[in-house]
Amino acid sequence: MIHSINFLIQNSKATINVDFSELQKINFNRAYLESIFLNLITNSIKYAKPGRLPIISVYSRKINGISQLVFSDNEIGFDMDIVKDKIFGLNQKFHNHIDSKGIGLYLVYNNISSLGGNITVESKVNEGTKFIISFKD
Repeated sequence: MIHSINFLIQNSKATINVDFSELQKINFNRAYLESIFLNLITNSIKYAKPGRLPIISVYSRKINGISQLVFSDNEIGFDMDIVKDKIFGLNQKFHNHIDSKGIGLYLVYNNISSLGGNITVESKVNEGTKFIISFKD
């Protein structure tokens, strides 16, 4: 999966920090998980704050018995008061990027929820975004 976006990562000079040490495995559809990673990583690069190199962190954790993957970045972020519950909607665009289609986060949400998982988002304008994906065990 990373090989398919390797050029994008190298061209953006993005730093991706990965730590999956807190979970031995996640029971989830592999194709869906690859699609989720692809969408979230490319979004982090696509919506990087101008003049700042993208820094992306992806890590696992277990909280109250719930397995989670956390994606965080330092991109341009969202005004959560404005986007609220629209963030995972089809054809929802929150930035004027040329490649913005309003489909990526919709697919991420549907891939996760179709298999009983949950995704939440925390974001601040010009500070970045954190997506927390919780999986049912």
